[in-house]
Amino acid sequence: MLKAFLNNRSLILVFIPVIIALFCLLNWWSPYHLPHKTVGFGLWGNIPNQENRWFSMLAVIIISSSAILVNVVFNRNQFIEKNNYLPALLFTVLMSFFHSFYFLDGLVISQLFILLSLIQLLKLNQKEDGRRAVFNAAFLFGVAFTFFPVLLLGIPFLFLMIWINRPFIFRESMLAVAGVIIPMIYAGVFNYAFEKKVSLSDLNSSSKEIFTIDMWLVLIAGILFVLIGSKRLFYKFNVGLIKLKKTFRVLFLLTIMLSILFLLDVLTYQKVQSLSLLITPLVLIIPYAFTEKRRTIIASVLFYVVFAFSVSKFFVPFNDLAF
Repeated sequence: MLKAFLNNRSLILVFIPVIIALFCLLNWWSPYHLPHKTVGFGLWGNIPNQENRWFSMLAVIIISSSAILVNVVFNRNQFIEKNNYLPALLFTVLMSFFHSFYFLDGLVISQLFILLSLIQLLKLNQKEDGRRAVFNAAFLFGVAFTFFPVLLLGIPFLFLMIWINRPFIFRESMLAVAGVIIPMIYAGVFNYAFEKKVSLSDLNSSSKEIFTIDMWLVLIAGILFVLIGSKRLFYKFNVGLIKLKKTFRVLFLLTIMLSILFLLDVLTYQKVQSLSLLITPLVLIIPYAFTEKRRTIIASVLFYVVFAFSVSKFFVPFNDLAF
């Protein structure tokens, strides 16, 4: 499986929706992640979950789109000399541990728009007019905020990520402010028109599902992958072009932002599903663990352990064994 996605054959991405659909079929055949009676969409309110299959189909479409887009970011920004499609596979497997992989909610929609915002941010260049990209990045981030309002705390990081690639220009900063605010205005008008009230609990649209072993496995595996590939990562940062170095700095800020939001989510709402947002920057770095012959074997074994657990959890009650 790994070998197929490490090759420079874009046709392999056709199998991403198939893998996602197979995970969903496993969850349908042997329920592990269960649907909720209502689905939260942040500032857009809650919707009764009467048709689980429609929410599952939409989740498959969004996860597939995000997996392919994250691979576009990886190859377009030349993280590694040769194109490969490992990020899409890693994104799919790691996301399979989260509730929003199987059932649509505001969190997974927010994740898609954060990724779209990141694509715009990485288009910014010192020597080119950045007004359009700045506005688009801020607008897309604003849309993500409306679906997962906890992201309000990430707005200062958005401006820092813009200023990494651009000098401070007042007009562009005002465009960024406008881009963030416009989706909020739309959400406010929507709530006023349909007489909806947004409570404090609506500010977090993620699932309350907590599988302790799953979350620890994703967290530990992510850290180990980064450690395995750290030597190659630092080498790439030191010898890479200025543009790539700025891309790494944007990813670093994005990771810090999402890590802080995750910790606040745990402490304030006692939820852990926002950990899934960290997978986006993580899968852009993990492929470095597969670039050295000596360490590729360790990374490959770790991947197959994670993949085996992601499938076997539907049949073995691992979480019942947790203390």
